[in-house]
Amino acid sequence: MDADTMLKEVAVKLRPAKKDIREAASQLEFVRRKLEEVVPQDVEIGMMGSAAKGTSLASNREIDIFMLIPKRYTHEQMTKLGLEWAKKAMKGEKTEIGYANHPYLKVRRGGFKIDIVPSYKIENARHLGSAVDRSQLHTKYVNARMGKRQQDDVRLLKQFCKTLGVYGAELKVEGFSGYLCELLVLQYGSFAGALEAASKWGERPALDMEGHHAKAYLHRLFDAPLVVIDPVDAKRNVAAVVSRTSMSRFTYASRQFLKKPSREFFFKEKEVHSPVALRKIILGRGTCIIAISFKAPNLVEDILWPQLRKAASLLVKRLEAGEFRPFGHYFWADGKDALILIELMEEKVPAVARRIGPAIWHEKDVEAFVQKHQNAPSLHFEHERIVAVEKRGMQTAVDVLKKAIALGEKIGMPGKFAFAMKKAAFSGPQMLLEGKYLEVASDYFTRRV
Repeated sequence: MDADTMLKEVAVKLRPAKKDIREAASQLEFVRRKLEEVVPQDVEIGMMGSAAKGTSLASNREIDIFMLIPKRYTHEQMTKLGLEWAKKAMKGEKTEIGYANHPYLKVRRGGFKIDIVPSYKIENARHLGSAVDRSQLHTKYVNARMGKRQQDDVRLLKQFCKTLGVYGAELKVEGFSGYLCELLVLQYGSFAGALEAASKWGERPALDMEGHHAKAYLHRLFDAPLVVIDPVDAKRNVAAVVSRTSMSRFTYASRQFLKKPSREFFFKEKEVHSPVALRKIILGRGTCIIAISFKAPNLVEDILWPQLRKAASLLVKRLEAGEFRPFGHYFWADGKDALILIELMEEKVPAVARRIGPAIWHEKDVEAFVQKHQNAPSLHFEHERIVAVEKRGMQTAVDVLKKAIALGEKIGMPGKFAFAMKKAAFSGPQMLLEGKYLEVASDYFTRRV
C-alpha cells in the first residue's frame, strides 16, 4: 500500500462518525437553548474549539461553548455573572466548576464533557479582556482558511502527535496544542507538508504566517525552542509550551515517517511490560534506583506538574552537590499519588571527599584555602594545586534526599510539595513492579524513539 492510500484510510478512521456528530450537535443545541433562556439578549452563545472547526478526532467527546459577553461588563462581572448564568441554565445536570484563566462550568451530559466558558465578545486581539477571548478569533481564522481535506490533515497530525506522547498544551505534556496542529497544516498545506518541514527544522525554528514581525526579531521577542506567532495576536507564541524534548521527538518521528510511512505512527499502543520482564531489565542496569512516593498536593494539573518537575530537579541537584552521579530521573502523578524516581550510578559515596584548591602562585587564595580546611585529616599538594581530604557529612543518597526534603522551602521546594513530601516513603525498584507503577517503570526503563 502506498503512503497516500494508507493516509486516506487512516484519515477515515480518525473522522468522527455521523452519529457522534449528530449527538454533539444535539448537545450543543440543548445547552444553547438553556443558556439563551437565562442570559441577556446581548450575550451570544457560540461553539469554539476543534468541534467548531471540524478538526475533532473520532475519540473526542468534548464540546467548548462560550458565552460571548459585551465589554460593557467589568471583568469581575463577566466571570461572576457568566458562571451564575451557566449554573442556572444547567440546573439538574451533573456539573462542577473548573479553573483556567477564570472559573467556568464543566458539564457531563450524554457521554460528552461540555465546558461552558464566560468570555468577552471581541473583534481583534487589541480588545482582549482575558486569555480565553482568543478562542473566538482562532475559530474565525481557521474556518475562513481551512478546507475539508485539510481538516483530515489536522486529524492526522493530532493523532501522530498523540501516539508520540506530544499532543496537548498542558504543562504535564509540554506538547503541540490542537490549534498549533491546525496552524502547521495551514502553513505547510497538508499533514505530509508539515512533517516535511519539521524534518528539516533547525535549532530554533520560527513561523510567522501573517508577517507580524521582522524574521530576525522573532527570537529576541520569544525565547522558546519553537516559535509560531499567533496569526490573530502578534504578541503570542502559540508554541510557547512546547519543550525542546517534545520538539525533538516530533522532528525525529517526522523523519522516520517520511522514510518509511506506517500505520504504527497513528495507532501504536503503549507497551506495559510484565513485572518479571521489568525486574530483569532494572537489575540488568546495575544502577541504584530510589523511588520517592507521596500523596499528590491538591493542585490543578497546570500547577501541579511544573511544581513536581521543579521538586524532582531540586532533589537531583542536591545529589549532584553531594557528589553523587545521577543517571536519570522521572516524575509522575495521577491526581491522588505522586512519584519521583531517581536513578544513580551509585548508592553510596566514600566517607571522605577530595577538595581541590588553587594553584601555588595564587598566594592569598592558597592561604584562604588552608584556613578554611585547617582541620582536614589531610592537606597536601598535588603538582601545583593544594588539595584537602576531609570527612564527608552524608554518604548515602537516601540521607541526602531526606535532608533536602527536611529543608523543604529553604532550598526552593514549592510550598505544597514541601509539606506533602514530609511524609514521603522511600523504596527501591520493587515498588515499581506493582499495580499502577508498572506503566511508570515501562515508560522510564524501556523508552524508545
